[in-house]
Amino acid sequence: MTEGHDVMTVDHEFFRRYLATWGEGDVDRLMAFFTDDIVFRDMTMGHGASGVTKMRRFAEYSFESFPGASFELVSHVCDGQSFAMEWVMKPGDIPGVSFGSLDGDRIREQRDYWDGRRSS
Repeated sequence: MTEGHDVMTVDHEFFRRYLATWGEGDVDRLMAFFTDDIVFRDMTMGHGASGVTKMRRFAEYSFESFPGASFELVSHVCDGQSFAMEWVMKPGDIPGVSFGSLDGDRIREQRDYWDGRRSS
C-alpha cells in the first residue's frame, strides 16, 4: 500500500478520492496518486506532462487556471492494471472521461477527454 492511501485496492473510493483531490488544489496530495514516471495527457487541450516534475507544474497550472473546480465521479471500470472513469467537472457540468494504467495503487498513465465546447 502506498503511503497516504487508506485503501488496499484500486476501487470506487480510490477514484472518488482521486477526483476530489483535483478539486482541493493540494499539489502534494495529488502527486501521491502518481508514479514517478507518470505520463498525463489532456487530449482536448493538446498538452500534458511526463514525469513528476512536469506533472507537478501541470497540476499547479491547472489549479491556477480553474480555481474552484471540482470533479464528480459518475462511473468507472478497473481491472487492476487499466482503468476508465467518467466524470463531470463543475462548475459548468463539463463531461469527461479518463483512460489509463496503474502500477499497484498509483496512476502510471492517464489520458483525459472532455467536452471543450462547454468550457467557455
